[in-house]
Amino acid sequence: MSRLREVLDDVAAEAPAVDLADWAIAGSRRRRRTRMAAGSAAVMGLVVLAGVALGVFPGTGPLPADKTVVTAETGTIPDLPSRGVGPLSHAHRTFCLIGGPIPADCRNGEWRVVTRSGETYHLPQALGTKSTKSGPTFYPLAISRDGRIIAYYSRSAKTFTVRDLASGTEQAAPVAIAEAELGGNARLELSDDGRYLAFTGYPSRKEDGLIIDMRARTTMPLPVGWDPRSIDDTTVTLARYGQKPGIWVMPLAGGGSPIAVGEAYTRFSALAPDGASVAALRRGQSLDSQDDTISVLDARTGKVKKTATMRGLPKGSRTLTLGAWLNTAEVTLATVPSDHWKENRQITYAVNVETGQVRRLVVYHPQSAMHLVIPGAAAAL
Repeated sequence: MSRLREVLDDVAAEAPAVDLADWAIAGSRRRRRTRMAAGSAAVMGLVVLAGVALGVFPGTGPLPADKTVVTAETGTIPDLPSRGVGPLSHAHRTFCLIGGPIPADCRNGEWRVVTRSGETYHLPQALGTKSTKSGPTFYPLAISRDGRIIAYYSRSAKTFTVRDLASGTEQAAPVAIAEAELGGNARLELSDDGRYLAFTGYPSRKEDGLIIDMRARTTMPLPVGWDPRSIDDTTVTLARYGQKPGIWVMPLAGGGSPIAVGEAYTRFSALAPDGASVAALRRGQSLDSQDDTISVLDARTGKVKKTATMRGLPKGSRTLTLGAWLNTAEVTLATVPSDHWKENRQITYAVNVETGQVRRLVVYHPQSAMHLVIPGAAAAL
C-alpha cells in the first residue's frame, strides 16, 4: 500500500493501489481516455513556471523567470554515466504496464533521474520496485537539496549507497541491510553533505530504522513507528502519525524526547532553519476536503507558535506533504490538482508561514505523482 494510505486515514479512499495487475488494467483504460489530451507519450517533463524569483532549494540558484522549460524523454535513455553528471531536478520510477503515457525506453519499476539541464538517465544500480507474493515492494531514493548527491538501495552492495554525481564517487553503508528489512514503503533521508542517512521501514513498524554515519562508519537505531523528515549534521527530525501524532528532534548521538502535538496535525515538514520548529498541516486536509491553515509548532514543546491561512492554492488542490524550507519564512508544499487522476501532475509551492501567501514554484509531470522524488523531499508514496 502507498505511504499516504498507511499514515493518513483521510486519504485512504482515493490512494492508488499498488497491485501491478490492477494498475495495468486501469492504466490501459486511462491511456485510451487521455491519449489525445496527453500529446506526445515521450514527454514527461519538468515545467518551471514563470515569475519564480527564488530557487526551490538552497544552492540551486534562481529558477528562470517568465520562461517555461520542458525536458523531454525520447528515444533510448542512457544509463547514468560514471561521473560528470550535473545537479538533479528530480527522479521518478517508471512503469511499463500501468497508467500513462508510458515513458520512452521504459524499464518497469526502475528509477531514472533527470538533471536540471534536461538530461535523463536510467539508474540501474538502484533497486526501484520488486514484485513479491504479498505485493510490490518499493525501494527508496533520496536527493540532496542541491541535487548533487543521491542515495539509494544498491543491487550489488545489498545496502544503501551514497553517490556524488559529479565525481562519481560511491560509498556503501557500513552495514548490510536485507531487502526484507525495508518494509513495503521504506523512507530514506539524506543530509546535505551526504554524510548521514536516516531510513526506516515505516509504515511496516516491524523493525527499527537506522541513522548511518557514512564517514565515521557507525550506525544508531531509530525508534519504531517514527518517520524521518530531515537529517542534518547534528539532529534527525522524526514525525509520528496516527492516533498519537508527535515530533522528535533527536540528536545524532541519541537522546531527546518525543513531543505530542495533538490529533489535529498529520503532516510535518523538515526542521526549520531555526533548529527548533516544524510546519504542520491539520488532519482535516484530505483528497476531498482541505483545511487551509498551516501552523508552525515548537519542536521542543509541541505548542503552536503561529498559524496562517494559506492564500493562493488553486481550488481543489490536494496536499501530499510538506518538505524542505526555502528560508526562515517559506516551506515547500507538494500538491496534486483535483484532476490529477486524469493527468498526473505534482505541483510544488512555497508557503509563507507568516502571511499564508502561497506561490507556485514547479510543476512536475511524472508518470505517477506518488513515485516522484525531488531534492530535499522523499516520495509521497
